[in-house]
Amino acid sequence: MEMNKWISLRIEVNGTQAKLFLDNNKQPSLIVNDLKHGPDLSGAIGLWVETGTEGYFSDLKISPNE
Repeated sequence: MEMNKWISLRIEVNGTQAKLFLDNNKQPSLIVNDLKHGPDLSGAIGLWVETGTEGYFSDLKISPNE
């Protein structure tokens, strides 16, 4: 990811696995295979940026798995 550049980000969560896709790439940039809260947890979504930096978010969409 470049600094000072808007990026497109998609996160797919299935069970205890999450895949993170940047800028509409077909291959994920990051795969997490062991989400610690388990597949049945529900709740809120959190957005975070590193301390001392700024982050801007736009057009956030949350969709169920199809």
